[in-house]
Amino acid sequence: MTGLASELLQDYRPRHAQWWPVLLFWLAWGLLRWQLPPGTGQRALGVAAQLWLAYSLAWWALAVVAARLSAWRGGPLWLIGFALVPAALLGALLGLPLTADFAWHRLALSSALLAQLLPAVSLAAVLHLLPLAARWREQRRHAAEAKRLREAAAVADLSRQVTLAELKTLQAQVEPHFLYNTLAGIQYLVRHNALLADRMLGRLHDYLRLALPAMRAPMSTLAQEFALAEAYLALMQMRLGERLTVRLDLPADLAQRPFPPLMLGTLIENALQHGIEPKPGGGHLTVQVRTQHGALELVVSDTGIGLQPQAATAGSGLGLTSLQQRLQLIYGPAASLDVTGRPQGGVVATIRLPDAPPT
Repeated sequence: MTGLASELLQDYRPRHAQWWPVLLFWLAWGLLRWQLPPGTGQRALGVAAQLWLAYSLAWWALAVVAARLSAWRGGPLWLIGFALVPAALLGALLGLPLTADFAWHRLALSSALLAQLLPAVSLAAVLHLLPLAARWREQRRHAAEAKRLREAAAVADLSRQVTLAELKTLQAQVEPHFLYNTLAGIQYLVRHNALLADRMLGRLHDYLRLALPAMRAPMSTLAQEFALAEAYLALMQMRLGERLTVRLDLPADLAQRPFPPLMLGTLIENALQHGIEPKPGGGHLTVQVRTQHGALELVVSDTGIGLQPQAATAGSGLGLTSLQQRLQLIYGPAASLDVTGRPQGGVVATIRLPDAPPT
C-alpha cells in the first residue's frame, strides 16, 4: 500500500487558485444574506455555508496530507480517513452559528447537534470519497493492464528464446548436411583422382575459413551468402568439370540486404545433388535475386533431370524441410519456399521474403 495514498491524493496538491472558490463563495453568501430578509432563506444560506465549510476544510486537510505524503514518498491509506473525517466535522461545527440562532455556551452533545452536523460531514465525505474511489478503481485497472503487459512481454521473451533455440537446432542440422556431401565427394576423388582431391581439399579449406564464422550468425547478407555460394560452386565445378556451368546474378543495390545464413547453400546443394549430378550431360545452374510485388525473391534454377515421380512431395528432404521451418520461425507466414518443375526440364526453387528485414 506504500505510495498508493500519495497517488490517490495527487489532485489535492495545494494551489493558490484554490483560494478563489472559497472567496467567491463567501462573497456570494454575504451578498445574498444581506439581500434576503430573516427567515427560511437565511437559514438555507446558513446550511449551505456549513456544508461549504465542511467540504473546504476537508479539501485543505487532504491537500496537507498530499504534500506530506509527497515529501515522504508514500504512506498508509488510513491517513486519508484520518484527515478527511475530522476536518469535515470541524468545518460543520464551525458553520453551526450560521445555520440558526446559536450560542456556543449552549453547545452540548445531543441528537439534535448530531442532526445538524452529520449532513454536512456526510456530504463532504461523499464529495471527496467518490473521486478517490474512482481514482482507486482506475489505478487498479492500470495496475491490471500493466501486469497483463508484463506477462505478455515475459511470454514474448520466452517465445523469442524458444524460437532462437529452435533456429539454432535447425541450423545445426543443416551445417553437417551441407558439409557431409562435399566430404563424400572428396572421399570419392581420393580413390579416383588424388590430384583433384588435393586441390579440392585446398578449396574446401578456403571455403570453411570463410564459412564457419558465419555459420553461427543469426543473420547474414546476400553479398556474404553469394560469396559462400561462389566458393562452394568452385568446389563442385572441380568435381563435375564441364558438366556444370553457373551464373550468379546479384544486383549491387541488393547486396547488403539481410538474409538468413546457409539457405542459399541448401538450395544450391539440392539442385546439384538431385538435378544436375544425376543427369548424364550435367546442366546449368542460375542464382538470381530480385524484388517483385513488395517482396525479395531469391531464385535458384537448374536444367537437371527435374522433379521425379518419387519426389511428389518435393522439398520434403532434411535440408529443404529445415529451410522451410527456419523461414517460418524468422519471418512467419510472410515468407515462403516454392519448388516447381520446369516444362523444359529442371527445377526452380524460389524463396520469397518480405522486403523489410525481420524485427
